[in-house]
Amino acid sequence: MSGRTLAALLALTSPAAAAAQDAAPDDGAAMQALEATVPKQEWYPDGYYDIRIAAEAQVAEFPRPAGVLPATPEQSYNLVACDTERPRAEGSDPLLARYGYVALETARLRTELQRIHYPASIYAEPLLAFERESIARADERATNGDPYTVLADALEAARADAKAPLSPVFEYRECSPPPMAAPNSPGRPSAVRPSPAPGVKFRTEPTAGELWMISAFAFKVCVRKQPDPWDRFACKWNEVETGVTRSMSGRFVYQVRWPDGTVRKGTREIVPAGGSTPVTFKKVGS
Repeated sequence: MSGRTLAALLALTSPAAAAAQDAAPDDGAAMQALEATVPKQEWYPDGYYDIRIAAEAQVAEFPRPAGVLPATPEQSYNLVACDTERPRAEGSDPLLARYGYVALETARLRTELQRIHYPASIYAEPLLAFERESIARADERATNGDPYTVLADALEAARADAKAPLSPVFEYRECSPPPMAAPNSPGRPSAVRPSPAPGVKFRTEPTAGELWMISAFAFKVCVRKQPDPWDRFACKWNEVETGVTRSMSGRFVYQVRWPDGTVRKGTREIVPAGGSTPVTFKKVGS
């Protein structure tokens, strides 16, 4: 994908640089090209396919670091990741709230299995079954077991007949820390979740700017579904009150409007640091 793709639009830099970055024209062609890699399935719920393609674009743009994946076939791969994005339900598209995590996890697993050299002939069908069962769970319908466990069993069975050595796969849900190999002990400790991130405050310079934000993933979905993803109402942007501490972290697209009509648009990585310095969106400069 060359030129001014969606990845260029949402390229995330340091906060100061991101504040100075105006948005390029929206380009859905980059995501449309992914349709050849991820064809639509007849059993997809209405509206899910746009979320699924947006998830592929999100994972391609923000992959997990290579260090969390096995470097050689002798090392194991845990299907469960503890540091993955979960779409926020507050103010979001109801379909995105329901199916967003399913789409992101399916895209992540497809990409990471490719990265550790699993051929599609081994992972494609089991991953489709994982996706279908995960959608059923999101819809609160009956399923045929835990999707991660079923996927791990299917991949292990197929790996045994593979021509080339492939990393063993397993599913292990405890996150303190994620193991590099399947545990031998049948007893598993309770999951230890990370402490909540500290809050963050926002400000505009000059003051009186109206700040609106949407997650980078939700913005991608809007590019797929709406003719104008910057439409704050069509795409369910969240108005962010300045000077108030909020629990927010992750990758966001923003737009700020000042009373004189000036508008700044761009992207930000919100990383609460626990300090008192607010995140500032400037009208001019960086």
